Amino acid sequence: MKKNLKIALGFILALFVLTSCSKNENEAVGMVSPVVGINYVKALHNGDDVNLVKDKLMGATQIAGVVISDKNSGNFDDKEFVLQNTNKGTTAGLIIKLNDANTSINYGDSVKVEIENCVLTREKGVMKIKGTNLALSKVTKVSSNNTLKPTVLTPTQLFSQFYTRESTLIQLNNATIPNLTGGEVFAGEYKLSENTAISLLLSTRTDASFAQKFLPMVASFIGIPTYYNESSDYYNTAKLLFKMPNEDAVFNQTGSVYLNFPEDFEAAPASAKSQFLMPAINDKVTFRTGTWRIYQGIIGDKVNQDKFNPIGKQAIRLQEQLSEAAYLEMDFDLPNGASQITFSYGATNPATGTAVPSTFILEYSKDGGATWAPIGNSLTSDATVAKEASFSLNIVGNVRFRINKLGLGANGAVVKNGLLNIDDFKVYQNVD
Repeated sequence: MKKNLKIALGFILALFVLTSCSKNENEAVGMVSPVVGINYVKALHNGDDVNLVKDKLMGATQIAGVVISDKNSGNFDDKEFVLQNTNKGTTAGLIIKLNDANTSINYGDSVKVEIENCVLTREKGVMKIKGTNLALSKVTKVSSNNTLKPTVLTPTQLFSQFYTRESTLIQLNNATIPNLTGGEVFAGEYKLSENTAISLLLSTRTDASFAQKFLPMVASFIGIPTYYNESSDYYNTAKLLFKMPNEDAVFNQTGSVYLNFPEDFEAAPASAKSQFLMPAINDKVTFRTGTWRIYQGIIGDKVNQDKFNPIGKQAIRLQEQLSEAAYLEMDFDLPNGASQITFSYGATNPATGTAVPSTFILEYSKDGGATWAPIGNSLTSDATVAKEASFSLNIVGNVRFRINKLGLGANGAVVKNGLLNIDDFKVYQNVD
């Protein structure tokens, strides 16, 4: 009997120990994470500063993410960096404001930041975490050189979603900076859309490493949306800024149009070049962009015959049925290369009412016109309604251009060598 009682007591004791172990294991599984999502932290802010204590952070003391600002670019405060993470499908970011300079946290670093007893605030409109104890030593680097994938939006989409996209990495494809006259640099603020209803500004500090680089007229940009309010901390009356992390955050660039372009060939009267060959002036005429050589061509001003723009009165007309080439040629260099060229062209409508096509090539020279090289394939002026030609280029340094109308000889069953009109010649600078 005593033996059976000992066995029963031993079984109960073993069961109690197993139950206790099981309970402890379950408690370990449910331990509170030391890291909280950035989107959760940002949601705590309702207009007033928030003290970031454990009770408000679900027991957490850290936030984690990837750094999307570049300390080496000079486009951000040297005591700040922008941190972004994605939690449960939502990407959020905010600025970490340190008490000392950021000397070691780089673009693409994955980090953890101790934020316990810090303050979540808005400073000049932008949301930040700061605190008297928030030093660089509170930031732990987990890994480096992480690949950053921005969210692709249009300027209109970013404008409408700005509040939720604040301090995250965004890519704007083929964004236009309107009203550039040529020679502008990144330093300053520039409107990022031709839509007058959108007030979105590309912002670059004057001491940024790329501040003096030429500003493109059209480009794709990667940047960080941020608020700036000079007179208060409210975001809803702040400017909407878009700040590039570094120089590599702009691509597919088209520079601004050179001063006085497009050349519409209106500055000199048609009588200045009324004959196809005028040796007395060496076939050169000065327009608003500079002096052009018009060899085997004239300044045409015949309505419904010369294809000029709707508000213009003149175009260049190159001669037909020649066995030698006819040229419209710049007699001057452009200093900043070229990223794009556009011009209109058309087949002149002779008195017979028909239009004979012709073939021509765009060419460029890097040695002041001593030698010429073709750009792309030849074009055919096969319509009486003017068309626009467009060429994407990457030419740096001094350059000049010309239209080479091929000398194919007299018109026949195979050969088509009619009159050719050229107008609205536009050259865009190279911003490399």
